[in-house]
Amino acid sequence: MKPLRATEAEQPEIFATIKREMPDIMRACHKMTKQLRGLSDISQKMAIADLMASWVMAVYPEDLELQLSLTEAIRDQAEITLREAFRVKARQKQH
Repeated sequence: MKPLRATEAEQPEIFATIKREMPDIMRACHKMTKQLRGLSDISQKMAIADLMASWVMAVYPEDLELQLSLTEAIRDQAEITLREAFRVKARQKQH
């Protein structure tokens, strides 16, 4: 199964949307993170997985293959975000 990926032509618009909405994205992340406080690490992971699954099922309610492709794309993005954060942190330690 191929993960959903933006075409090269779609990328500028996607990046512009993310840049424009980044403050709202971060605010939503902080609110959701606060809701997870007090849960065990296992329960936090389960809550995040359930939230993602609910959202994916709402986006593609009738197509399991598209649901799985979207979750793969989300995993890819999480990996990109983690690698970039690690790279920035390592660079800051050098200075």
